[in-house]
Amino acid sequence: MRLSTRLILAMTALVLGMAAVGLLGYRNVESAVLPVSLDRLMTQARARLGVLDILLRDVRGDVLTLRASPSHDGLVRARQAGGIDPVENISAAKLQERIEAIYVGRLRFQPEVRQLRLIGIADGGREIIRVDRLGPGGTIRVVPQAELHRIGDRGYFRGAIALPVDQVYVSPIEFNQEDGKADLPEIPELRFASRINDSEGRPFGIFMISIDVRPTFDSIRAAMDDRSMIYVVNTAGDFLLHPDPSRAFGFEFGRRYRWQDELPGLEAAIGPEGRGAALVEGAQGKRVAAAIATAHVAGGPLLGVIETASYDSIMAPALALRRSNLWIALGAVGVAIVLATWMARVLTRPLRQITAAVEGFGRGEPIQLPDAGNGEIGILSAAFARMARDVCAANAALREKSEVFDKTIESMSDGILIVDAQGRTVFANAVCRALFGHNLPVGVSAYQQGHQRFQTDGVTPLAAEDAPLARALRGERFENVEFVFRRGSDSNLIHVTASGGILSGPSGRMDGAVVVYRNLTRFKETERQLQQAQKMEAVGQLTGGVAHDFNNILTVLTGGVEIISEGVKDQPMLARVAQMLNDAVDRGADLTHQLLAFARKQPLQPRLIDINAMVTDSARLLRPTLGEKVDIEARLIAEPWPVLADPAQLYSALLNLAVNARDAMPSGGRLTLETGNVMLDEAYAGQNVEVVPGPYAMIAVSDTGSGIPAAILDRVFDPFFTTKPIGKGTGLGLSMVYGFVRQSGGHIKIYSEEGYGTTIKIFLPRAELASPAPAVTQAPEITGGQEVLLVVEDDELVRSYVITNLVSLGYRVHTATNAVEALAMVQQGLAFDLLFTDIVLGAGINGRQLADEIRALRPGLKVLYTSGYTEDAVVHHGRVDAGVRLLTKPYRRADLARMLRLALDGDGTAAT
Repeated sequence: MRLSTRLILAMTALVLGMAAVGLLGYRNVESAVLPVSLDRLMTQARARLGVLDILLRDVRGDVLTLRASPSHDGLVRARQAGGIDPVENISAAKLQERIEAIYVGRLRFQPEVRQLRLIGIADGGREIIRVDRLGPGGTIRVVPQAELHRIGDRGYFRGAIALPVDQVYVSPIEFNQEDGKADLPEIPELRFASRINDSEGRPFGIFMISIDVRPTFDSIRAAMDDRSMIYVVNTAGDFLLHPDPSRAFGFEFGRRYRWQDELPGLEAAIGPEGRGAALVEGAQGKRVAAAIATAHVAGGPLLGVIETASYDSIMAPALALRRSNLWIALGAVGVAIVLATWMARVLTRPLRQITAAVEGFGRGEPIQLPDAGNGEIGILSAAFARMARDVCAANAALREKSEVFDKTIESMSDGILIVDAQGRTVFANAVCRALFGHNLPVGVSAYQQGHQRFQTDGVTPLAAEDAPLARALRGERFENVEFVFRRGSDSNLIHVTASGGILSGPSGRMDGAVVVYRNLTRFKETERQLQQAQKMEAVGQLTGGVAHDFNNILTVLTGGVEIISEGVKDQPMLARVAQMLNDAVDRGADLTHQLLAFARKQPLQPRLIDINAMVTDSARLLRPTLGEKVDIEARLIAEPWPVLADPAQLYSALLNLAVNARDAMPSGGRLTLETGNVMLDEAYAGQNVEVVPGPYAMIAVSDTGSGIPAAILDRVFDPFFTTKPIGKGTGLGLSMVYGFVRQSGGHIKIYSEEGYGTTIKIFLPRAELASPAPAVTQAPEITGGQEVLLVVEDDELVRSYVITNLVSLGYRVHTATNAVEALAMVQQGLAFDLLFTDIVLGAGINGRQLADEIRALRPGLKVLYTSGYTEDAVVHHGRVDAGVRLLTKPYRRADLARMLRLALDGDGTAAT
């Protein structure tokens, strides 16, 4: 039935219903208006609470993002390590300045943020950094150290430090309590805080953002008028926002104003859930419609929004209808008009319900449409219902796809940046924001002013038109374009590779661009360390080979100098010349020893060492060497782990480091010797390619000298590299230390900052089992013999020298130039008592292999090895194999005679 037909029928029934019109009209209007008004109040209260929740959830996300800043992690490591970040080698002061700059930038772009703070758990919860708006004229300032507080007893500090690191503590809304200025107005604040852990997962402190909620409250207060009032309350019922400002935050001043007192009937009407709407009697005895909505905003405190309207304002239309009904008796025309008006309202009620349902659907509420039959309104209601179902289904599918997309993008390890055709940021994932900062996009001029971009050499500036984002916006498609940039005042270069292209719309027109960034900084550092290790290995091979040939030469020179010295001992002038030659030969022997130490080819005599005892003895012996200007301090761990190393070489290494430290402190300073137990984990091994994860005993040598420039830090272990003046050093001291530590299975790390001093740490593997000290053999009397010796030596000069000395000692000698020749002589039946062989021989067979071949033919063979370069033939892991006699080149005649007797008189069946 059409609406017009209904109106005609209603007018026809006017006369019959004249008597009941007044009473029924008022009651029907009251029963219709009051529920709608209560629903409207409830909807408005929920909407205001939802707006507050959305605003504060953004701040919650900012807390997690800022807390995860690499600068926070670096500052934590630097404070733990005594002032220098061991990962990025940046001082705590510089890291703190960097964090302060980030806080200042955040305050500039977010006026609702009052202050940002970094608070440590140490020293009673003392603030480390605070940036607020309490400068002159309300300007942003970095709070001086003298004004920082200890707030470890605050509830928000205890609450935040107790939460897991990935959660955010949200405080109740309270007045500002810690600004320290009596003339400041009371400001309602909401604090967001999240815990920061140190590198070992222990609580270090919290990061906190304080939000001024006055702007939000002011926007809510602006929505009030004479007919409706809005209140914001906390979980205890106290007013945080009240039409009368003097009643808000009364609990802060010892006065309790609660909504339960102003609306005493509402609590009973809404029940234990604490939310709902009802018509109640107010504190002044007037009836009011009230609705209360509650929620934990941003996952934090429970807040409530109450909206009220007076009963008179709600029922004003009904009261007007009642007054008009009094005039019905004046005439049928007036009554008909009133009745027609009432009938129109009743008949159009489904339209109002449809309108209210559609408005609620627009706010995200479930749609509830009236059943209006088969007329026009019924058809309209059914159409709206179908449309609502279709829209809900489409929104659910779109929301599911959007959530999958967001989770996928946010979980990627690459930075994703999407911009529109004008270069404005459309989307940037967390990795991209952490990489470039929040001042996106990375292609606009404002960003370029605060960031420096370079080509892959890290020096040549990258032109603005060659930046990846600029190229993508020009329509180019590219992959793996590498460049380097420095972010703001950060001194560290970040290596990045970028791939990108345009985004096209349905029409084919460019709508924007997408660029994918991959951080290569750690990969580049690992590559650099690997190249450095390969270079050191190659130089070690070279120096070892040089030392081998040089030792052969020195062996001959040693014997020649001995003969000359013996012949001119009664001629003083020539004797002095001979002594000079002897000293020169000794210096050459020391030089080859240092070269072999760097090349890790020297034979070691390791013993079980207590590093505390070694450091204590070294400190005592170093005092006269370093002089009075240098103070020596020893910091020893209580129970150091034992290590297996050559004590003489370890002492020599400490002496080298101490002398270098003294030279870096010409005006005096402090030398610190420190011991410790360290676990080098997989993460550290990943950053230092030569390290095997496990337990290590650590010895650190630190000075307060001039430090080492960063440009040459990678070269300090290179042989013959020195910054000392000519004649002041050979450049082999640190090379020898490096070779000894690596040959002992350890690791050495250098930390230095120019102008602040240097620390060199030696890590030696923890010894699992005690190793007995080698037995001390009493040296026999130096004598010759009459035995027959087979000498295998490929160097002609050395061979002649050895033959001369052996014959002079009474031995009978057979010689061979290589292993093949020696084997042929043995197979032909040559009789001899001892094999004296060089280890490094030609023809593809070394001395050790030669001895094994002959021993297979002649069990019990006695062998004496000689070499200036072992090549791991009789030395493994830095130690001479058990039962092996080794005479190291260069050697003197007396050493040769003694070792021959030890080999001949000893047990020839010992394993070699």
